[in-house]
Amino acid sequence: MDPIKKRKIDDNGVVKAEPDSFSPLMLTIDDARKILESFTHDQLLEIVQNALLRHPDVLDAVRSFADRDTTQRKLFIRGLGWETTTEKLRALFSSYGELDEAVVILDKVTGKSKGYGFITFKHIDGAILALKEPSKKIDGRMTVTQLAAAGISGGGGPGAGGGVGGVNNAVDVSLRKIYVSNVPYDMPAERLLQHFSMYGEIEEGPLGFDKATGKSKGFALFVYKTAEAARASLVDPTKNIDGHQFEL
Repeated sequence: MDPIKKRKIDDNGVVKAEPDSFSPLMLTIDDARKILESFTHDQLLEIVQNALLRHPDVLDAVRSFADRDTTQRKLFIRGLGWETTTEKLRALFSSYGELDEAVVILDKVTGKSKGYGFITFKHIDGAILALKEPSKKIDGRMTVTQLAAAGISGGGGPGAGGGVGGVNNAVDVSLRKIYVSNVPYDMPAERLLQHFSMYGEIEEGPLGFDKATGKSKGFALFVYKTAEAARASLVDPTKNIDGHQFEL
């Protein structure tokens, strides 16, 4: 109905809209904020979660914010068989959502799989769906899937057992931890520490070096003092240190 038809003139000649002609379009952003300020966190969460399930535009808006944090979209998959290829990994995980990246990490010398890989979803909901079943059977082997930022627990080779490293840790720790792949065996731990300290103070790391020989195992883990520092290190997921390329 035309809102003009729902208006009337009062005794002072002022045009007023009748109550049922009110439109949310009359509210400003500040007005909306004032309304929301009266709600608790849980109440707002319930409203938003119901809205994003019913309205695609709300889901897109929430996604646009959540997707800015790559650490919430990038997964680490360990326990892969030697025969599992990047194409196979991509085909399996694309069933959960659109992918930005899929890769099985190969040994530079032998060209064989190192037994682990990475998946980066275009949207955070793809990662959430994939993590609902962290144990997946791929090419006859049971693998473990987790957020890459949560690090790993135990070996990464085919058939590696154990629980999902980092999942039972505090959320705060998982947000402060980063995983670095493609670390050369002769890369000094001190050199890695020097580079990654540029992004913020490091609480622990680098982990991933053989205690007996001091040589790299091909990966490294760092735990920063703050989540902000960890996010800063992930802005550019490809690093070049002394001519070597690393992937986060």
